[in-house]
Amino acid sequence: MKICSIPLDIVYASPEDNIVSAAHALSEVESDTDVVVLPELFTTAFVPDIKSVETLAERNDGKTVAALKRWAQFFGFAIAGSFLATDGAGHYYNRGFFVEPAGDVTFYDKRHLFPLSTEDKVYTAGRELPPRIRYRGWEFRLVLCFDVRFPVWTRNRPENMYDVLLVPANWPHSRAGQFKILLAARAVENQIYVVAANRSGSDKYGEYQYSDSGIYDNLGTAIQETRRNGFHYALLDRKSLTEGRNRFPAYVATDDWSISL
Repeated sequence: MKICSIPLDIVYASPEDNIVSAAHALSEVESDTDVVVLPELFTTAFVPDIKSVETLAERNDGKTVAALKRWAQFFGFAIAGSFLATDGAGHYYNRGFFVEPAGDVTFYDKRHLFPLSTEDKVYTAGRELPPRIRYRGWEFRLVLCFDVRFPVWTRNRPENMYDVLLVPANWPHSRAGQFKILLAARAVENQIYVVAANRSGSDKYGEYQYSDSGIYDNLGTAIQETRRNGFHYALLDRKSLTEGRNRFPAYVATDDWSISL
């Protein structure tokens, strides 16, 4: 399984510019790639005020998802990320997506909204667990940015129910050290691969660097190779993952658990 993480530089509140930028970036992805991960809110960046959100938010059948479906079909790889969504009834979501070349789309609404911004006031928190997505023989889960701070939200139970955690993000470089610790911890504790696609560039919240994205194996080791254009790639090895799980079954001594929403 070949994964690509793109640290896209996002133009604030400009879906048209970002759609063009994303299309260009995807055209540069290596042709044998299976899954590409874009940053959180890749068409708008984080928009903090309700008036702008009302103008920019889209339904699931809007231009953004339509473009994602075209790209996935044309390039032949799945695309994950998130966009600013609405249900049309006055609720707005940071909505994750996993779009497959065949046209199938899985959505996930971010559960843990960042309380040090207005995200938890303007957006609506999701009420469903992260989805389990089966694609090309691998099991994926999708969470968004601040979700990764909550270990129970990514718990790999029943044992080894998924193999790869995808984490689109807008995480400022000033806290990049903590971000990388959390990504590696989620990989180690769940015996999974973790793929983070953080944005690049800058906005009112800080700067973002290519190096803030990363791909981690089940030992918490960063395994990405970074190309000259800043894209991160890694080959995920099923045999190595299985051997690691057999050698150290992470949850073998734990009690049963449950999550209530």
